[in-house]
Amino acid sequence: MKRLFLILALLTPAGAFAQTATEWGARASVEANYKISKGVHVYAEEELRTEATSLASMRTTLGFTYKPFKALKLGVGYTLINTRDVSTATFKEPRHRVFADITGSLQLGYFQFSLKERLQYTRRTGTFNVYQNNPDALALKSKFTIKYKGFYVAEPYASFELRTALNEPWGTTSGEAQWNKSGTKTYYNYTPSGYTHVYNNRYRGEVGVSFNFSKRHELKPYLLIDYNDKYELDTNTEGTKLFSAQYDNSIMLSPGLSYIFSF
Repeated sequence: MKRLFLILALLTPAGAFAQTATEWGARASVEANYKISKGVHVYAEEELRTEATSLASMRTTLGFTYKPFKALKLGVGYTLINTRDVSTATFKEPRHRVFADITGSLQLGYFQFSLKERLQYTRRTGTFNVYQNNPDALALKSKFTIKYKGFYVAEPYASFELRTALNEPWGTTSGEAQWNKSGTKTYYNYTPSGYTHVYNNRYRGEVGVSFNFSKRHELKPYLLIDYNDKYELDTNTEGTKLFSAQYDNSIMLSPGLSYIFSF
């Protein structure tokens, strides 16, 4: 009950939840996968993401995977995320991400079921309000995939992924609503309580087909539906005033194409 009242207090300045917006984007990636020995691989991937008609980010990933046995795969990696500022058409304030994952799979006839759990840490650089965004964000991603392997070349699949934010900013309000000096914006007295907010902030559904033309070449067209439920705080830079707190909902539809070269 105490937590319920805290949530209601934080949401009060916002007045209402944000409306869900639907946007379009696209993704394209190229990966080189090298087999060191049986069950041991290293890979490098370059991915481009767009939003509407503009390039949004470039992501470079280096990773390592190990399969101790057929039904289990372990992995670690690093991703450099370069985000493009549309207004200046430049890349700035890169983010650094490291991750570790474990994937379990089960084969039943022509169907393969898999579950991947990934823990990721993202370091955010640049100048920003630390009471609104955590510079050291942790998240847990759970992805369930069903793949049909009954065809000769094509392997259709569908997946669902849930991302849980593990340490987002949080705080408490006190007193009644007040007006700033210009008389145009209300605020509440705010006391940050650290990065203690844990919640599900992203839901992803994906359908696609993997075309395995040979052991070396794989081409994968897909459609990604990305529902984002980000909790947005608007505070002053001192973390003493809360202007709004609300869940910012959006849906991104992204057709994509991935190519993997194995050697």
